[in-house]
Formats: sequence, C-alpha cells, structure tokens
Amino acid sequence: MISRYPTLRILCPTIETEPIPEIINGIRARGGIVVDPDAASIDPAAGVCRAAELGYTRIAVTIIDPTTALRIRRIESELGTKAIIIAAHITALSRSEVQDLLDLVDIVTGCASKHVRDLVKPLAQVGTAIPLFALTQEGKELVIERAKEIETPVLINTMPLPVLPEQKQPAGWES
Repeated sequence: MISRYPTLRILCPTIETEPIPEIINGIRARGGIVVDPDAASIDPAAGVCRAAELGYTRIAVTIIDPTTALRIRRIESELGTKAIIIAAHITALSRSEVQDLLDLVDIVTGCASKHVRDLVKPLAQVGTAIPLFALTQEGKELVIERAKEIETPVLINTMPLPVLPEQKQPAGWES
C-alpha cells in the first residue's frame, strides 16, 4: 500500500495475503494505493517502482531480507529515486545475512537478533530493549523527526553506540 500520510511505524510483517475487497476499498477510501489489488501480493520492490511511477521522490519501504533491500537499491539507480529502507523482523537471519542487510538499509530494528546487536554501527539509536538503529544520515534524520512527535520527555545525548543494557536484552543470550 502507498499512503499519502506517511508515518514511521513498523508493524509485524504479513507473509501471505489474499485480496479482500472491503479492505482494498477501505485503503483506497483513505487515499492509499493498493499496488496489486488482484492478488494482494507483498512485494516491497514493486511498491517502490509503483511509488516512483506515481511521481513520489521520497519513498520509505520496509523489508525483511537483504535480497529485497538489494533489489530496491538497484531500482533506485535505475529510476533515479531515493528510498529509505527500513529492516524489521529479522531475528531469523544468519550473521552473514545481517551483515549484508546492514550494508543496504537506512534503519534496522534490533528485534531479538544477537547478530544485529553484535554488528550494528549506528549513527542514532532509539530505545534499548527493542532498539531501532539509524545507519545512514537519512535514517538518522527520519528517526529524529519522529522523536519530535513524542509527547513524553525525550533524552538526547551523545555517546558511543549501540547502548544495550544487559537487563533489557532478550533472555537466553549475552552480548
């Protein structure tokens, strides 16, 4: 879905869908565009292509694997667009897959991934239990922009990252 009202919200990924007319109509009624209404397929790269076709130049997309991230980076080059790639729900990826992913994305969630926590070199970090890491300047700007919307007090500090307090990390492993 392409939304005219972007916000930075990372939700659980859906891996299988089916076209439900009421849902598709609801998305359209709210100004969204359903990329594949016939099959309701999930294809972030196709979504980037469609957004570019519609004239969008600032595109954010969520992915769950390095192969899709690489496809989107190639699409950027071909179409002359810029995408902010956000990786989420990547706990099951191997160490080498995580390394490949970190080289391609702008923002990554820590999830319960020891590999992300071991390999990440963030420019900015939000949270410590399930951290969100900004890896590029564009990613950093986006998470800082989102922080402006938080109504409770926010601490902004400079320090070596990542910050991963032991008591806030997933049970069963040590950093």
